[in-house]
Amino acid sequence: LRPEDFSVGSLVSAHPETLKEWEEENHNLNARAKTSILVVRMTPEQLRTSQGEGWDYQGIVAYSKICTHVGCPIALYEHRTHHLLCPCHQSTFDLADSGNVVFGPAARRLPQLPLGVDEEGYLVALSDFQEPVGPSFWERG
Repeated sequence: LRPEDFSVGSLVSAHPETLKEWEEENHNLNARAKTSILVVRMTPEQLRTSQGEGWDYQGIVAYSKICTHVGCPIALYEHRTHHLLCPCHQSTFDLADSGNVVFGPAARRLPQLPLGVDEEGYLVALSDFQEPVGPSFWERG
């Protein structure tokens, strides 16, 4: 995917390009689910990130598609508020503000990928997720 493939307000589900090769070797559906991401484009002025520079590319952000409450896949996006709603227990995340939880039982924000472009102009993740993907209930003590 290239930045010009996204209009402001669009949301796309994606997987890493290398996933097919990796799946052939490992056959691990849990790991495949954890690689699911949502890519959203906003105007750069709409972003209120608390993580600093380098997490978006021209207003395009990428987050894990797996809710941090109990691991449901999420994709219900309201483009005016930039909120993403989990259909299982209504945890709501603000994609314009680093994926922070704004409502519901999720205990932590959605993991985000830092984005850039390669030499051919395709969007690429500059690193892996910096926090665990999936539910956080197992972390509580």
